[in-house]
Amino acid sequence: MQKSLLVLCPVDPHWTLPDGEGLIHLLQSVQLIGELYRSTMDFWPGERFLDLIAFLGCSPDIKLEPDGDDRHFCFVRLRTRTPSVEFHAGDHSFAPRCRQCRSAMDDWRDSIRDWQQHAGDAPLTCGSCGHSAMPWDYNWRKSAGFGRCFIEINNIYPREAIPQQQLLDTLNSYYQVNWHYFYQN
Repeated sequence: MQKSLLVLCPVDPHWTLPDGEGLIHLLQSVQLIGELYRSTMDFWPGERFLDLIAFLGCSPDIKLEPDGDDRHFCFVRLRTRTPSVEFHAGDHSFAPRCRQCRSAMDDWRDSIRDWQQHAGDAPLTCGSCGHSAMPWDYNWRKSAGFGRCFIEINNIYPREAIPQQQLLDTLNSYYQVNWHYFYQN
């Protein structure tokens, strides 16, 4: 079963962290993350997790720690320095829309596969209008993303939660690069 994630990453997919430790310290200082959970990059939610991530709906059922019923719970995984730009999407990602003509790219999975085989250098071409652009320039409607640095909040379903502007502003200000979010499901 594929995990559901809320993912934060820089808008510029080529941007890389100066060092992974700085992100850990920043996220611990704002208390989005707490102590290590099970590996060097998995963390328990921090004391202010629920202040920095807004859960939507009448009564969201979010687990912040495991218990005996074996249900999935929220934890934060940091993927800080991938060797190249990665594409992150899930089985339920929307077809991206061309920003020129707004048509959906129905063959996007094949186009992304080709893009990956060309080491992420080749633009995608819209089948409707012929406009060529890099894949991150298409409108994925928050269902996929590209980058070399990701903050993954595990076991969050699409549109169940959103990062508060304060968290995005903190990342933007600290790194002098804009951050955004998407869902992977």
